Amino acid sequence: MKLYAQQLRKTFVAALLVFVGSMLAITAYSLWRLRAEAVSGGLDVSAMHSRGIENLVTQTLHVIELVTANTMVQSAGATGLQGIAATFDPVLSRAPFLRSISVLDEAGHIVASSNPANVGLKVSTEDFLPTPGGVAEILRIGKPWSGRDFSDGRPASPQLPFDADAPNFIPVAQRLVFDQHSTTFLVALNPDYFINHITQQLGTEGASVDVLRYDGTLLMSTDSIRTPGVVYDYITRDLRLSEVEFGKYEEDSGGNQALLTAFRASRLYPLVVVTRINRDYALRHWQAEAKTLFSIVITVLLAIAMLTFAFYRRQMLLAAQRMESQRLQRINATVFDSSAVAILITDLSANIISINPAYTRVTDFHPDEVIGHHLYELLTAEGTVKFTEAMLKEQAAGLDDGAQSVSIEVQQRCKDGSLIWTEIHSTPERDAAGAITGYHRICRNVTGRKQMEDQIRQLAFYDPLTKLPNRRLLDDRLNQAMAASKRNKCYTALMFLDLDNFKPLNDQHGHVVGDLLLVEAAERLRSCVREMDTVARFGGDEFVVVLSALSPDRAESISQAASIANKIRTSLAAPYRLISRQDGAGDAVVEHCCTSSIGVVVFSDYQASPDEVLRWADAAMYEAKDSGRNAIRFYGSASFASEEERDVPG
Repeated sequence: MKLYAQQLRKTFVAALLVFVGSMLAITAYSLWRLRAEAVSGGLDVSAMHSRGIENLVTQTLHVIELVTANTMVQSAGATGLQGIAATFDPVLSRAPFLRSISVLDEAGHIVASSNPANVGLKVSTEDFLPTPGGVAEILRIGKPWSGRDFSDGRPASPQLPFDADAPNFIPVAQRLVFDQHSTTFLVALNPDYFINHITQQLGTEGASVDVLRYDGTLLMSTDSIRTPGVVYDYITRDLRLSEVEFGKYEEDSGGNQALLTAFRASRLYPLVVVTRINRDYALRHWQAEAKTLFSIVITVLLAIAMLTFAFYRRQMLLAAQRMESQRLQRINATVFDSSAVAILITDLSANIISINPAYTRVTDFHPDEVIGHHLYELLTAEGTVKFTEAMLKEQAAGLDDGAQSVSIEVQQRCKDGSLIWTEIHSTPERDAAGAITGYHRICRNVTGRKQMEDQIRQLAFYDPLTKLPNRRLLDDRLNQAMAASKRNKCYTALMFLDLDNFKPLNDQHGHVVGDLLLVEAAERLRSCVREMDTVARFGGDEFVVVLSALSPDRAESISQAASIANKIRTSLAAPYRLISRQDGAGDAVVEHCCTSSIGVVVFSDYQASPDEVLRWADAAMYEAKDSGRNAIRFYGSASFASEEERDVPG
């Protein structure tokens, strides 16, 4: 015993050192991985903002193209320049991103404008991007101007920059050809509209967005220290916009400050959006987690060091108990080995001490393969949970001298990996003083009975052909959905659908082919709904779908149900290719088209009973059939749904 205690002490010291080293190594590795993930996440957020803002700017410029084209058509019948300018005001009233719209002559003079003060000014578009080509061009973007419009502004240049907080705008030119006449429109783009929108969308401290031309000219920025009109050569030098449209990287901005930068170029216009997020801001959660993790690790290591001695003494006590338990087990060896029932013996902690030959015959495990192992190693995950609960009952019963046995049914793994159901009957073993030292675990193979119970349950609640819930299980699921609707105040929808062209298939090709179509229809229905929803076979070629936990708003719930119903109708209407196995001949392939008529009811629990809801959906389904089939109808009445909710367009 003394030699055993010395060996146990050495084992504990070695295990403690290994554990402490492992904990420190795992902690360092975890922090490194978390930091890398935080940086990667920050780059992804930066890329997401670049993509969203690029879409906003590109779509807005595309709208300007449409606006100028529409304006040209509307002004074709106007008389004189004043008539043309009169068509601009309605456009500007609906376009907050525009300051003014003007028309240029061939010499570059403004001859008509929504702002009369602009008329007569000469505006050069030679430096607009992209360079002109042909009579009709895509939208061209110029360098930023100071001021509110052309009449009180000037173009920015490296020699004459303007303040970042000064009013400014971006000139955009568009040449259009209509009825063999060429017209150049000059639009003053309002950058404040985009800055406000981007700031609201960004919503992140330590982040900034720049919108630049391909030549590096800054058009607008959320960073107040960046001046529009300044040329940044990294755009042409580093980003390689002629080869790639987007990218992300870490950028060193100087001063020990790193930025998580992402860019995205527009596919239609010569501009690029660059988003930067401060890396320290992106790592703020990681820094807090690192401090917390270090404090936890240090606390745990100190606690483990303090508990090691107590654990050592506990193990010594358990070792003594195991030795006494083994002595008692040897007394009953004759009866134990000759029993026809599979028996295993464990100590108080469920470590296996012995098994009899009958247990080997059931599981194919030999004694040297399981003795010394924990019983949990032979159980499935679910069986482990159930056995733990049983052990708690055993321990509670052990407080009473008249402790009773405990029986549970769990799945065990055999040596070949197969699973069997066993009933484990546990009986406590006591020493001379009456204290419990271990348990007899008698295992009886009940796999056949469990399989029979599963088959009975399958037949009772599921359709044998489609494997969908039957009417009995549907009633239970519908009651659950209505109870959930009462708790969460959300609407529920029930769909009653019938296959329109099913009977001719049965009449022409027989019930075997008809069954194949029903199985395929069931699979399509399952693929159209969520996991929380229920698809049931009501009978014949009729199916019921229950949509749970829709929106608390009735109109929104109707919209959700209509969307899923349309998805189901489209899926079921797709052609079916049914392969029928023929005895003594090749397989027969039957192609068939079968639409569906769908009746829908959107309700909450307090409005009706389950039977009433089914009747309403059935009535709506027949209304869909009467309307020509392949249709969806919502059940409607004065107290339940408006007439507008009854029809869903096919």
